[in-house]
Amino acid sequence: MSMVMNLVMLGCTYPILFLLYFFMKLEIGDKKKTVLGIAIPGEFRKDPQVLEICGKFRRDMKFGMIAMLLFPVLFFWMPWFTWYITGYIVWIYLMIAVEMIPMARYGEQLKELKRRMGWGSSRISETDVDFSLALQPVHVVKKWILAVLCILSLLPALWELAGLREGSLEWENLLILFLMASLVWCFCVMMLWMDRQKSELISKDSEVNRKFNRSKKRMRAAAWTWAAGLSVVLVWLSAFALHDRMGGMIGFTAAVSVYTVAVCWLAIRCEWRILGLRRKLMTSLDSYDGDEAYWYFGALLYYNPNDRHFLVENRVGTGYSVNVGSVGGKVMMGLTVLLLAGLLVWVPVTVGREEFTPIGLEVQNGTLRSTHIGTEYEIDQSEIASVTLLEDLPEVSRKNGTGLPNLSKGRYKIDGYGTGYLCLNPQNSEFLLIETDDGTVYLFSDDTDEGTLEVYRELSVTIQPAER
Repeated sequence: MSMVMNLVMLGCTYPILFLLYFFMKLEIGDKKKTVLGIAIPGEFRKDPQVLEICGKFRRDMKFGMIAMLLFPVLFFWMPWFTWYITGYIVWIYLMIAVEMIPMARYGEQLKELKRRMGWGSSRISETDVDFSLALQPVHVVKKWILAVLCILSLLPALWELAGLREGSLEWENLLILFLMASLVWCFCVMMLWMDRQKSELISKDSEVNRKFNRSKKRMRAAAWTWAAGLSVVLVWLSAFALHDRMGGMIGFTAAVSVYTVAVCWLAIRCEWRILGLRRKLMTSLDSYDGDEAYWYFGALLYYNPNDRHFLVENRVGTGYSVNVGSVGGKVMMGLTVLLLAGLLVWVPVTVGREEFTPIGLEVQNGTLRSTHIGTEYEIDQSEIASVTLLEDLPEVSRKNGTGLPNLSKGRYKIDGYGTGYLCLNPQNSEFLLIETDDGTVYLFSDDTDEGTLEVYRELSVTIQPAER
């Protein structure tokens, strides 16, 4: 793996680790009314047993963060990308686990301590709050804006579809653009879903509840609308990149990086403001206390079959949790588990297949075939205008395709030749530059230099070699 790739991967991931650690530490600080997601009345927060549990939590969090900071040493210098990316995925999973396990462990201890000491308060009652007002959903999302964003996200794909020609590359572009547009649609669907969620009770004053819930939903609607808008921009930039108008992969990667930073900043800023507003306005823990029986693993998993809502407000961190007691929650949980397990298997298998399958190059029945996982390119000898044997690979920049230490495949910008197609091992010493009658340029190699030279000799019999 190149040093640049290592630095990029670590630079993108270490901030996530620090953010997780920061937000988890808030669970035992004064910024929240709960402790580890458990509704502990203010007069008992300084109890020695509570402080002891919080101290153990803080200790385990520090140990976990140090361990995760050092973990990349195990795969940082891996010579094979397959093992590198597998180690990276495992690192992400462990990073989440070392933050969540202490939360679940000490949250359960705190919940048991609260039950044993009788610190619970009575449930909120209709005499305390006007339920018809307090629990009335607040709707703030402007649906016409979401409709416009969804339509704009599909225009690049429709543009591609209108000019679609035969060939796998154009179909691949179309699929990429539809997948990118789906990100916008996911944002919009989640906004509509969140807009329908029940109001959060933080006070016995109904007007306070209404003010808080309206402000909270407005902040989230604004942040997610901006995120959806930025996603539309990313779809259009993807369309430009697929047609060589973004400066290649470097330009597109820069755009994705800026997009990721912007969306993360919007989310963190929004949730931080909500956290501060909740702390400022909250005057009652009764609602938190009444729901506590439905939270498991401390306050990480919500299971309430009697609650028809799919999403509920998080007690740990901020944002929403899935109600696993609902049908939708069970489906979502199952899909999430399958996705996480599938990624751990699918990514290394797919990347390993790309990395360890040898490249082939042969001339058979008057056709030049470049093979890797199946036949990548086929060129009839009668269509080849020239063939050149190169001992040095020209400077290339990937536009679309695969770039591994031992494999360059797909569409690349080739220095001195414009855009062409590659299927070669850049670690080799012999390469074939093929130019066809229609001006298309290809760079090929066999798995071995001997195989490349053999194909060159076969082609030279019927095709005049070009001068180097």
